[in-house]
Parts: sequence; C-alpha cells; structure tokens
Amino acid sequence: MNYKKETYQAGAFKLMAAAFIVRVLGFVNRIYMSNILGAEGMGLYQLAAPVYSLIILTLTSGVSISVSGITAGERAQGRDKNALRAAKTAFVILLAVGTLCGIFLSVFAKVIATEILGDQRAYYSLIMLSPCIPIVASASAIKGYFYGSSNVTPTALSQIAEQIVRIGVIFFVANRIAGSNLAYACAIATTSAAFGEMANLVVVGIAFLKEKAEEKPTISVPDTAKYIVKNSLPISLNRLAVSFMGMIETVILPMRFIAGGLNYTEGIETLGRISGMAMPLIAFPTLITSSVATTLVPAVSSAVSVKNYKLANHRISKCLSIGFLLGFVFFGIYFTLGIRAGDLIYPNQGVGVILKKMSYCCIFMYVEQIMVGIINGLGKQSFSLITSAAGYIITIGFIWFGVPVYGIDAYIWGSIISIALTVFLNLCFIIKTTGLAVDLRNWVLKPSVVAGACIPAYLFTEYFPINSEFLRLAASGCFVCLTVFVLIVTMFRKQKWGEMIWLKIQRKK
Repeated sequence: MNYKKETYQAGAFKLMAAAFIVRVLGFVNRIYMSNILGAEGMGLYQLAAPVYSLIILTLTSGVSISVSGITAGERAQGRDKNALRAAKTAFVILLAVGTLCGIFLSVFAKVIATEILGDQRAYYSLIMLSPCIPIVASASAIKGYFYGSSNVTPTALSQIAEQIVRIGVIFFVANRIAGSNLAYACAIATTSAAFGEMANLVVVGIAFLKEKAEEKPTISVPDTAKYIVKNSLPISLNRLAVSFMGMIETVILPMRFIAGGLNYTEGIETLGRISGMAMPLIAFPTLITSSVATTLVPAVSSAVSVKNYKLANHRISKCLSIGFLLGFVFFGIYFTLGIRAGDLIYPNQGVGVILKKMSYCCIFMYVEQIMVGIINGLGKQSFSLITSAAGYIITIGFIWFGVPVYGIDAYIWGSIISIALTVFLNLCFIIKTTGLAVDLRNWVLKPSVVAGACIPAYLFTEYFPINSEFLRLAASGCFVCLTVFVLIVTMFRKQKWGEMIWLKIQRKK
C-alpha cells in the first residue's frame, strides 16, 4: 500500500503549516474582495454563505468521519482494500447526493433568497455556489480516507491549491466585478469558490488514484454503503441542527439592526463588517486549533479504546494548554492593537472598534474548538451538539432582544457569554468522563501573564517617533510578539533561564 503513516503531532504540524498558508492567502483574497465590494457587498456575500455551509456540513461531516474511522480500523487489521472500497463508495454516494442538492439549490435559489434571506440579490450568489456542492461533498470522502490513513499531506496540498486558484480567479475577474452592480459583483466573486473547489478535488483525486492494494475486499459495496450511511447519519443530523441555528443567527441579525433604527443597507453593511471583516481576523489562530482538534480525535480515541486514560489526559491537557495560551495571547494583541490593525486593513469601515470589542471571544473560542475535537475523540458527539445549540440559543436571544436596544454591543456580548458557557460545560463533561485534572497554572495563570505583557509593550510603542501608521503598527506588533515570545519561552520551559545560564558557565569551565 502506498502510504506513509504519521504521528498525530506530525499530522497536526503539517495541517497547521498548510492552514497558515491557506489563511494568509485567504486574507489576501478577502481584503481584496472587501475593497472591491465594500461593507454592503461583503454583507450580501455573508448572507448567502450560511445556506451553502448548511448543505455542505450536513453532507460531508458525518461521511468524512465515518470513512476516516473505517479506514483506520481496516488498516489496523491489514485490510487495505476494504478501506479503499469504503472511500470509493462514499465518493459515489456524496457525488450523487451532492448533485441532487446542487440542483435543488439552483431551482429554489430565488425562493430562498427572497423568502428566507430577505434579499433577492443573494439569488445570483446562490446560483454560483450550487455547482460547488457535489465537488466539495465528493472530495470530503477522499479526505476522510487520508485522515484515517494518518496521511494529511494530500489534504494540506489541496487546501493550498484551492486558495491559489481562488485568488487567481478573483484577480482575473476584478475589472468585471468593479464595473457590475452589487448583486452581479458578488456572484462573479463567488465563482472563485467553484474553481477553487475543483482544484481541491483534482489534487486529492490524483493522490487517491495512486493508492493501491493487492488483496481482495472482504465486504460488499451494498454493505459498505449501508454501514457508512448508518454511522454518518447521527453526525450529519447534529451538524444540520448546529448549521441551521448558525444560519438563523446570520439571517435575523440584519433584521434586528433594522429594528434598532438602521436602514436595510446599513444593516447589511454591519453584517459585512462583523462576519466578513472582523470575524476572519478573530478566527485566524484557529488554523492551529483546528489542526490540533482534527488530529486529536484519533489520538484520544486510540488511547481511550485501550483504557489508557493517563495518556489520553496527558494529550488533552497539553492541547488545552495550547488553546488557552492562544486565547489569552490573541486577546492581548487584539485588545491593544485591534483598532489600529482593523482600520489599517479595512480603511474607513470602522472595523477596528469591532475587533477590539470582540477580542474577549479569543479567550474561549480556540479552547472550544479543541474541546469539540476531544469530545469527538471520546465518541460523545451528541453532547457537543447540545452545548453548541445552547450557545446559539443564547446568542440568538441577545440578537433578538438586545440588538434593537444596544446595537452591535449586544451581539458581541451575547457571543462572548455563549461561547464561555459552552467552554465551561464542555470542560465539566471532559473532566467527568476522563478524570482530567484541572491545571490552572498552565491553562490560565501563565497565559494571562503573557497576555498582560502586551499592554505595556503596546503603550511603549505608542510613543515611538514614527509618523507612518503602517510602520507604527509594524513596530508595535514586532515589540508585542517579541515580548510574548520571550515570556512563553521563559515560563513554559521546564528549566529556568538562570539555571540554564549557570549550566552553560559550568560546561565552559
């Protein structure tokens, strides 16, 4: 069999490296789009996105996890051909169902745009997104196979290829976007997604075609299909429920802004500033936590399966330390530099103030993502659904009752409270299930000290004699990053700096 098994640490590192490249390229793409479309255009773009995500996540999440589990299990027993058959069967199923869903979306796009989203201009974006559904769905089956094989290289390369193609298409059609009305401009920009997903499928498809096995499969295609559907259905239904609530949040948010006194255009613009501009910056560090969470699932699952809870808890604690450290550090960075960074990246859009207010989400957002990976590794996906649903209900409550009175602040604080509650409930569940010991020293105390260092570093750079706003931000960022790095190295190493220097002196003597 032509494959190379990787440890979960190596897999996580590769996914992080690929995710970093993807996020950087994605930011270039998003910033360029925002400068062309403006806040209203980005809001219109974000209005159509939840419908697409609802379909994609429902189709792919369960099947991908099911194929990954089948592949890992069959490979462990030396039945590589069964793993290949599972991936091929899932590919055909998702291609067929994805095609039907794409046709459904294109046929009912006008009804969805007008009656559900409340803006007929979203019609054209939905039409352009419909061809992506069968492509993304079928590719997820192959990705599940590679995840189960502990080989993340093909999926990492496919993500990079997807972003490169997206950016290329956007730059190619930029002139047509600028000369079109807003509805057509969003639709044209959306075409980049279709071409990007094609590139994604081509890369993972080529890698999959190289996979070979000599022995004959021991399971039939109908039995394989039945097993995949049976195991993926609960996960898919969970994702459907969570995605549906996320779509409700996006749809009603502009409506409640309007109820608070804004006109429709201002409501869509505000949605664009939050979801299309500020949130991608807040979510940037998830490139690390998502990679950790993806590879943590089989790592925790394998340890729990042999009842090695000591190893499982060790891995869980280390990963939670990473999540908390990222949360506190980026809270400090966005709280101190958020206004300056947001206004520099998105000029005259007022994104900087939103970014600073949303910085509190960082403390909990990255940890929550890792916790979901832990809970999935424990095989308790239903509990993750319950906590996510509870979080969405709180956020929607703040949107419905608070936004008309307090505006965007109500939405931000609703998001902070909901995600904090989700983290608390997930942590209690993990502790109860695994017997995990709470490590306040490495989870909270050390990361908070590191985050606190951002404030004096920022205040110091405020008085630098630099007139250029870009250079001032760069100087502030470098100083903050250097300070944070020194503190992390100092506080999280087992040997103190003083002891290290003394040992070096003794070695020289």
